[in-house]
Amino acid sequence: MNNRIALFFGGKVSQHLGMIKKAARLEGVELDLISYNRVCFETNGLDTVAVIRGTPGNEDKKTSVNDYRVLFFRTTGKHWEEVDLIINSIDKENGPVVVDPIVKAGKPDMACKAWQMMALSRAGLPVPKTVYGSLGYLVTVMGGVTAPFTFPVILKGSGGDRGTRVFKADNLEELEKLASEWRRLEIEDGKRFMLQEFIENRGDYRVLVLGEKVLGVMKRTSGGADFRNNFSMGGKVEVADLPQDIKKMAVEATRASGLMVAGVDVMPRQQLRSLGGQAQLSENREDYVILEVNKGPQFKGFMAATGIDVPREIVRFLKSLSS
Repeated sequence: MNNRIALFFGGKVSQHLGMIKKAARLEGVELDLISYNRVCFETNGLDTVAVIRGTPGNEDKKTSVNDYRVLFFRTTGKHWEEVDLIINSIDKENGPVVVDPIVKAGKPDMACKAWQMMALSRAGLPVPKTVYGSLGYLVTVMGGVTAPFTFPVILKGSGGDRGTRVFKADNLEELEKLASEWRRLEIEDGKRFMLQEFIENRGDYRVLVLGEKVLGVMKRTSGGADFRNNFSMGGKVEVADLPQDIKKMAVEATRASGLMVAGVDVMPRQQLRSLGGQAQLSENREDYVILEVNKGPQFKGFMAATGIDVPREIVRFLKSLSS
């Protein structure tokens, strides 16, 4: 089998994908960027497998998914049908390596944040106190006498969306208003939400993980009045580090989430404290929570903060899997 790598994506070729393709050329790696629109098959009995059709003007040229050594599902989004067809076409004995392993399930619920909170908690990893259910149920829970945590709270969409569907409610009235505004998405689009405790913080940490290796760490802080620290939402980034066991925890979280290439968001429960005139972070796991583990993380902010050539490191990691 050759060492070709297929990178699957939805939508248009983004700047990030272009950077990975360029890095592959520099590394001498044959990496194909494949839109899900090119996935097809024809019924012909036992030989029916998903194939990749050629580009416009060369559609007759088709490549079996088994002709690749590594299949990297950079994004899945709304393309789980194609993902499932590809996974079920893989040669079970000599087929390609799948990145990330979670896509082998071929189920969108296995990539949602609610499932992830459950998986991380079951693995014994620290996560925020969380309640999942219908919007009406979440309001009822916080309005009861035995609410699991106090206001303010975070209302978060289970689908993620890079911080765009994350809200803070300071009281029950604000939570009821948010629930009313988002109820249409719940009813018509089947979107789901979670409530989480709000943790006062001075920023969080993005740990980039490739397999069993921590590539680096950056700290993210809010860009103003917004409570969210996301770089995509205007947050500030800077190179940082975390205690060794906390970085190990990020690797464990990546594995528990069924991923190999991931951005793990970690937040200290305690504020920075002064020790010998230097600001120090706790080395105890119980003093942190894992906010989420992001599949196919964006890396523009990470590169700006750390100076690490992320596309090249990703290609080198994929190359190591193909050998």
